[in-house]
Amino acid sequence: MIKEFVDKFEKGKAALQAEFEKAHPDCYGDIVKMVIEVLADGSYDHSYESPDPKRIHEIDDGDYQGTLVFVIAGKGYQPSSYWYVRISYGSCSGCDTLEAIKDYRDAPPTEEQIKDYMTLALHIVQGLKYMGGYDEIV
Repeated sequence: MIKEFVDKFEKGKAALQAEFEKAHPDCYGDIVKMVIEVLADGSYDHSYESPDPKRIHEIDDGDYQGTLVFVIAGKGYQPSSYWYVRISYGSCSGCDTLEAIKDYRDAPPTEEQIKDYMTLALHIVQGLKYMGGYDEIV
């Protein structure tokens, strides 16, 4: 877990929650992008680049179920910093977290659903790894 990202997430929780209050995310990629937008806000006190929400690459080798891998490039020209997060998914609301939260409703998200989306977003932050071989950027 990258402590700096957790700290950024804590500071940006209100903005993220406001986005979840507007509408249900369509897919895991939407949530990853929203999380990265929170993490990329502001500057860092180290030499590494910050993650770029416009440079998220999704790998999905599954079918009805599987694992999504999101690779996030750093900001800047020809980035050298990358992060990744893996998310397992299923084929129905009984075996897929996002589908269970959405519960196939078109209505605006309920308080419980917003809380669950926030928990899912936190798990994404906690699962982010730096691809340089370090779990934390110092």
